[in-house]
Amino acid sequence: MPIAWFVAQADQSAQPWFNLDNLFWMTVLAVFALTIIGALVRTRQRDKCLRLLHDHHVTYLPVDGEPMWGDLYVSSSGLELRFDAPHVNRRGLTKTSTLVFKDELGKCLALCRTVHGLTDEERRGREKQIRRSFHPGVLRRLGRWIRNLTNTLRDAINNTLTMFMGRMTKTGAAGGALQSQKGRLSDVSSTFITMAGNAYEPLLERHIGKPVILELLNPGEAPPARCEIPGYLVDYSNEFIAVFSLSHDPLEQMSIMVVETIEQEGVRIEPSESEFVITCTGHDPLVVQKMTTGDESVDLAVVLTCGTSLHLARGSDEPATFEIQRTRQIDIVCPRSRARIRFGSDTGRSGRRGWRGVAPEIADSDLADE
Repeated sequence: MPIAWFVAQADQSAQPWFNLDNLFWMTVLAVFALTIIGALVRTRQRDKCLRLLHDHHVTYLPVDGEPMWGDLYVSSSGLELRFDAPHVNRRGLTKTSTLVFKDELGKCLALCRTVHGLTDEERRGREKQIRRSFHPGVLRRLGRWIRNLTNTLRDAINNTLTMFMGRMTKTGAAGGALQSQKGRLSDVSSTFITMAGNAYEPLLERHIGKPVILELLNPGEAPPARCEIPGYLVDYSNEFIAVFSLSHDPLEQMSIMVVETIEQEGVRIEPSESEFVITCTGHDPLVVQKMTTGDESVDLAVVLTCGTSLHLARGSDEPATFEIQRTRQIDIVCPRSRARIRFGSDTGRSGRRGWRGVAPEIADSDLADE
């Protein structure tokens, strides 16, 4: 009896610790742990370009719809735009904000910010963003380097996990257990890997903090409206790109009294019995600062880009006066599906020594549709 017991113990000790049963439970525990970690990360993860405009007064420009403006709140699941004043519709319903969920951001043309709509605290926050982006410290540069390294390795790790899962699901009893968890494991591993950062784009990375020209396309127009907006590349992510201007000095300041339809350089204003329609007809953005009717004045700070229109309710038959700026200097965050950095604009770069060259002739995209 003692001999048989010792033999049994020896047989058990000879068995490998890593077997099919252990693999199954390890898989279950890994899925459980990574699901919790992924859920916690997703609740706090916000796009780093959209986060630059968090808690600032912005204009939200949709591809097909009315511009909206107010204070922006950015979360992991979308945006909330809190209006400057409550809107009461004809049914007496009061609306104080609008929610744009993550799956609706594909319809976004741009989010724009101008210093004319910011409080003193928001201006200080914006200046801090510019200092940190254009003159990063050692820790910030190190963090960006680590994030770029992580993003470079991400695709390789994803491909390795995919190959591993394909192999394991074809073998033995463990394969059956893993097969049932394959979809979940794929989602969890993807979340776990991407939590460290966003896409790495070498062409864009070398232009961070430098002058560039952003090409913006509005497919809602027929033909599509295209314009070029100069600025400094602040940051980019998988889905968005951010370009800011250091100062927001206008090209032209206009004070326009509207009695009937009027059109000036870059702007058209059409009055009707119920509203005013202001349209950006030029390639330079407009900042509609203020509307004055009689003794009543309202602040707007609404940004319009090429081809977009603003509808403002008309409270009386009196003529209205609009304070409007034509400018090229705004802060803009766009989906990368609708905008891209087309040109560098850093005139301080040194060229070839002793070389007297000439720039190539480049078709002006601002004028391509005219």
